[in-house]
Amino acid sequence: MNERQMQFRVGVVVFATMIIGALLATLNSPLPTSWLPWGRLSYEIGIKLREAPGVGPNTPVRKNGILIGRVESIVDEEDGVLLKAEIDGDRPLYPDYEPRVRTTVLGDATIDFRTKPLRPGAQPVPDGYDFSGEVEPNPFDAIANFADLKDEFESAARSLGEAGAEVSKLAERVNRAFGDETEEGRVTRLLDTTERAMNQFAQTMTSFNEIIGDQPIEARQPVQPFNGQPPLIGQPPIEGAPPANGQPPIEGPEMRRRLRQSLYELPDAVREARIMMQEFRDTLELADKNLRNLEGFTGPLGERGGEIADSMVRAVEGLDRMVEDFSVLTQAINNREGTIGRLIYEPQVYENLNRLMCNANTVLEQIHQLAQRLRPIVEDARIFMYKIAKEPGRLISGAVDPSPIK
Repeated sequence: MNERQMQFRVGVVVFATMIIGALLATLNSPLPTSWLPWGRLSYEIGIKLREAPGVGPNTPVRKNGILIGRVESIVDEEDGVLLKAEIDGDRPLYPDYEPRVRTTVLGDATIDFRTKPLRPGAQPVPDGYDFSGEVEPNPFDAIANFADLKDEFESAARSLGEAGAEVSKLAERVNRAFGDETEEGRVTRLLDTTERAMNQFAQTMTSFNEIIGDQPIEARQPVQPFNGQPPLIGQPPIEGAPPANGQPPIEGPEMRRRLRQSLYELPDAVREARIMMQEFRDTLELADKNLRNLEGFTGPLGERGGEIADSMVRAVEGLDRMVEDFSVLTQAINNREGTIGRLIYEPQVYENLNRLMCNANTVLEQIHQLAQRLRPIVEDARIFMYKIAKEPGRLISGAVDPSPIK
């Protein structure tokens, strides 16, 4: 091999090495590779931000910590900035994703998409879609804000001092409430009072158990009388105590027996009360029915009330006139000079009237007898007139040629 061939081969190897190194550097560098004919396909998106601290060209864009693209350019607008980013074609983004700008302590910025569960049928964003992003606060900004919290710290310290004073007052009140080694506190007295009240409540429940319990307890601690009043139920009588209502006091067992008997009879009383209420309800229903019937009767009366009232007034006036006439008739009867008065008060008039009635009866009897005697004559005349009316020729033939009547 001569020297010229060796130089040619060395040049080919060096040229190939340079080309391969450039390709490897391009593929693995932050520079975009879309210009390469064999580079990966990508699409462009926009990210609207209020501000973009630390963001510049080639700023990485990540999704869930995975690099998916880089910022291409920054457009300054009136209401913020608009970042143009190239995203790998095999890294789809959806409208529900939220881009956030995070700044490290060193000032480097990263755009990270926060993913969310996708809705059914969600479609990836098209080329040129604009997202609305947020900028997370810088750690140094939070440290710088501590200087602005000076007034708040002073106010908090003042509030802590006031709280300490209130705690001191509270401790003093607690000390007065619970007391110390030489003085009894309010809480102790309250506990003693509560204990006495609970003892009285236990005695009351014992008495209640003796009344309605299954097995009454006969042995119980008697309670002392108060202000000379008679003993309570279930206590033995006290010597010198006046009897209630003038009757001898009832012993505890007898009182418990009566109360127990009353409790046993309570269901029957309730049942009878229920039956009585049912009967009362039936009575009310019957009364309501009668009232409805009466309403049907009084309705027309109410509609013709004026006519009925006028008729009643006229009836009362007629009755008044009848009473007046009856009064006049009574006065005429009581008058001894009148016909009826003389008939009542004078015996001679009565005798004359009686004699007149007897004579009238006699005349009527005679007229009756005369009518009885005239009845055959009238009957014969009727028959004669009937025959004449039926055969008038017989009268003429009898006059011309009289013969005996057959």
